[in-house]
This record gives sequence, C-alpha cells and structure tokens, in this order.
Amino acid sequence: MADLLGRILPVFAVIAVGAVAGRFERFGERTATVLNDLVYWIALPALIFTSVAEADLSAGIPASALIASVAVLLVAYALGWLAARLARRPAREANAVGLVAGWGNVGYLGIPLTVAVLGPATAFAASLTSTLHTALAISVFLVAATLGGRGGGEESAVALPVLLARRVLGNPVVIGIAAGAAVALLGVALPRPLATTIALLGDLAAPGGLLALGILLRGAVGALRESRAQWVPIGAAVLVKLVIMPLLALGAVAWLGVPAPWAAVLVLMCALPDAATVFVLTAQYRTWYRESTAVVVLTTVLSLVTLPVVVLVLP
Repeated sequence: MADLLGRILPVFAVIAVGAVAGRFERFGERTATVLNDLVYWIALPALIFTSVAEADLSAGIPASALIASVAVLLVAYALGWLAARLARRPAREANAVGLVAGWGNVGYLGIPLTVAVLGPATAFAASLTSTLHTALAISVFLVAATLGGRGGGEESAVALPVLLARRVLGNPVVIGIAAGAAVALLGVALPRPLATTIALLGDLAAPGGLLALGILLRGAVGALRESRAQWVPIGAAVLVKLVIMPLLALGAVAWLGVPAPWAAVLVLMCALPDAATVFVLTAQYRTWYRESTAVVVLTTVLSLVTLPVVVLVLP
C-alpha cells in the first residue's frame, strides 16, 4: 500500500501544479496544447521505444497470455463503446470512451508497480503486456477514428487501406513500438549517448502529459457541470476500467490456463487506473478529451481502494 501511495501521490501533485498554473493567463489552453503535442510526437514514442528496446525476448512468450491480453482489452474497449452509444453519444465520442475504458496506466505505473508487488522476475512479462496493451489500444482507436471520420476533402480520394496504413503505421507511438521491437529482436546495443538522449526525452512524457491535464482540469470540470449527460459514459468508463476489466482478466487467465507469472501480471495490469496518455491521444483528435481528464482523476483516486483488493485475489 505504501508503494502504491508513493507512486500515485506524485501523479496528483503534478496535476495540481498544472491546475494552479492554468489559473494564470500565460499557462492557458494554448500551453496545454503545446505540451500535449510535445508528449504525443516526441516524449511518448521515446519512452515506449526505450521500454520495448530493453526487453529480453529470449525468455519466450506463452500464447495463452497473448490471447488473454488481446481478448480482455478488446472486450473492455467494446463495453466502453457500447455504454457510450447506449447513452446516445456519437460514435466518435464512443470510440474515445472505449479507449479510456480499456487502456490503463500500464507504463508509468504498471511496470514498476508489478515489479514491486510480484518481484523482479515479472519485469519482462510486465513490459511485454504494457507494450501489447499500448499498441493494441492505440491501433483500435486510430482505425475506428479513421473509419468514422473519413469524409470529404483529400482523405476521400485516398483508398481506405492506404489511409488506415498511413494513420496507424505513421503514428509516432506505433513507430516507437516498432523501432524498439526491431532493436530488441536484433539484440542491438545502442551507443550510450543515443540511448541516454532517447531516455531523457522519454522522461518528459509523464510530467508533460500530467501538467497539460492539470491545466485543462478546471475548464473540464466547468464543462462537465454544464453537460450532465457526459456523466453516464464517464461512470461507465470508470466501472469498466477498475472493476469489470480485472474481473475479465481473472476469468480469462483461469479459462485459458495462463501460466505464472503472466496470469498475475495481466490481472494487475488490467486493474490499473487511466494514465494521462489517454488524454494526450483524445486531445490530439479533439474528442472527449475534457471528459477523459475526469476519468483519469477518478480512476486514480478510486484505485487506492480497488488495487489492494485486486492484489489480494491475484492468481
């Protein structure tokens, strides 16, 4: 519990700094946009590249763990999307709700917390599960956003497969994952100055995203007070992320016979709260990003109760 608090409290502290800064004119929404772009295009790809490139792939990966990870995330994503549609939100917003419901803080919080709770032997399983969840969630979101937002103009003249490939394969986070995987598979050791540079850029991801979230938090709260209809999808996203998704993971690892330590790692990863990265991605597409700030804060607060319970029932 102390380790959990030690990792979550700084998250709130950085959000609070952003919220205070956001009260001043020079740190308005324009600043949040610049920070968001910095994280999305530079810091987050660098962070994910470093995490993937340092993974030791020689240990092998159980097929059942991969199947369970993919299935649980897709079901959670679909449940978030369905809840938003039942609340009569447009498909564009429903896609964002699905992302928020299915993609947790698997990097900044997930990997170190898993190692702290389950031991250093789980580092590889945690890193791979984090990478898989990130790649899958972003890819599904981008494909759905492309299919739903394709209209007139230049995009309508581009063949759909080409447009999808451009959106997904050209995404900076996907490029970071692919480049990191190539380095890990080839066993290439990057020169120390290059590796340190990339790591330094990656270190900007968490504080940059949280500061941007904090700057917009005040406006988001005001917007939510004016639109109570958004509380239904927000509540659904919180419920799916913190309760339904870990239950799905428990069922999946039992049914598929996922071996240790992969089973425990998957359940713990699925129980994590949302990260600022969901806000970063939804803000890039200007859809449901204010509401996603509320989900990030709510899931992070409530995870102080739900995560210890999940740890008690880990397989």
